[in-house]
Amino acid sequence: MPARDVIMWALDEVMTDEDQRRISTRVTDVFYRHSRPKPGALMLGIGSADDDTDNAGAVVLIGLARRSQQVATGKDRTSITPVFRLPEPVPVKRLQAALPQDVRRRLDLRSRLPHPLDPARLPPQAGAAVVAALHHLSPAAGQWITALHEADEPLTGPHAARLREERDAVSLAIDISGVPAPDDLLYTPGDGLNPGEAFGATFNPLYLTDNPLSVADNEDDLLAEDLRRFDPHGQLQMRSSSIARFTDDQFALTITNVNRKPLEKALGVDLIYYDELAHIFTLVQYKRMTLRATGRDTGTERWAYTGQAELEEQLQRMDIGLNEPVNSRDWRMVPNPFWFKFVHDRDFTPGDPFVLKGMYVPADYLQRAIADGSLRTGSRTGFEVTYGNTRYLPRDVFVALVRRGFAGTTRAGSEAVLAIAAQRSQRREVVLAMKTRRGEDERPNRAYHATEELF
Repeated sequence: MPARDVIMWALDEVMTDEDQRRISTRVTDVFYRHSRPKPGALMLGIGSADDDTDNAGAVVLIGLARRSQQVATGKDRTSITPVFRLPEPVPVKRLQAALPQDVRRRLDLRSRLPHPLDPARLPPQAGAAVVAALHHLSPAAGQWITALHEADEPLTGPHAARLREERDAVSLAIDISGVPAPDDLLYTPGDGLNPGEAFGATFNPLYLTDNPLSVADNEDDLLAEDLRRFDPHGQLQMRSSSIARFTDDQFALTITNVNRKPLEKALGVDLIYYDELAHIFTLVQYKRMTLRATGRDTGTERWAYTGQAELEEQLQRMDIGLNEPVNSRDWRMVPNPFWFKFVHDRDFTPGDPFVLKGMYVPADYLQRAIADGSLRTGSRTGFEVTYGNTRYLPRDVFVALVRRGFAGTTRAGSEAVLAIAAQRSQRREVVLAMKTRRGEDERPNRAYHATEELF
């Protein structure tokens, strides 16, 4: 992974006052647009130190810069998350003294101290030396930074594809629901990785909690209360009691992992999105494309999916019977609630919040395309699904169709989905996302809005 920018950032008195500071894993601050930090930059928060006699200050907080948002002419507010408060501030003069001699001759940290609104980016080699010195002077900060590096290391093997698709399914459900989620939701620090578990590297562990409403019987599997609302007969089972739940002024989004098989034996990921208010299910199955040569001796490659037999078998199972509308509100532009997302098969990097590139294809279309032979464009007229021979939707269009009720089950079709989902969870991993009304006793997660002051 490329080295991070290292940026010194001027903290105000509220940020450095531990008594006034609210407990949080994120902060926001305003910077001049021309000097705002890039996403992923390591921020060294410089504040006052009690034993500092030359006003150089000390490193009090460290964190990662995330997205920025315009707040005024020439100024942006940047979210910094996660953040770590050093147990003991590290004075800048001690940091300077701990640098290698050749770096000290070229770099005077005190002359580069940041000003409010104007953070100071260190040259790459100097920034690396400063981080190494901080490791030495503050072991706790060093451990935290090491976890960041671990989150930058790609995972390979059977878990990598599952975690990559799992994270994308979570992100897709959040986009469809419109319920705001934390900026660092999909950031997983290295010390929180557990690739073999449900959501092991999908969520920041801070947002995965054991469900207090789960039914605690003597079985290994626990059920989320929201899951029980529309699954009273227990057809679906959670592999873990860990869930994530986010709320706004009106709605709540609950995300659970459903699987009756060990995750290492699950074949891919399905997303089942349920809008309780509209009583609509939408089902998305992930398929992995691989890079294949476009022709003999051409030296070029393209992304393609070639599993025709597997695809045909699964299309045959995607039958929920009648899905006819009973009135105008029940009408759907896309009558079949099943979709495929064809994604690139790459390694998984836990600290990378970006979603998977791919294409959204209705199951109905694939059935017709297989029947009419339009997908036989591979070598020797072999079967393949590619960007060039397939009609597909981009992410934003698909999200809009589902969110506005133009795709998904009708009232009649919804009744059959649970049986399909229960069958899927026997072999695959199912990410179940449910949009419901916010409970009367629940408080909206207003802190997730990037414009809110956290200090």
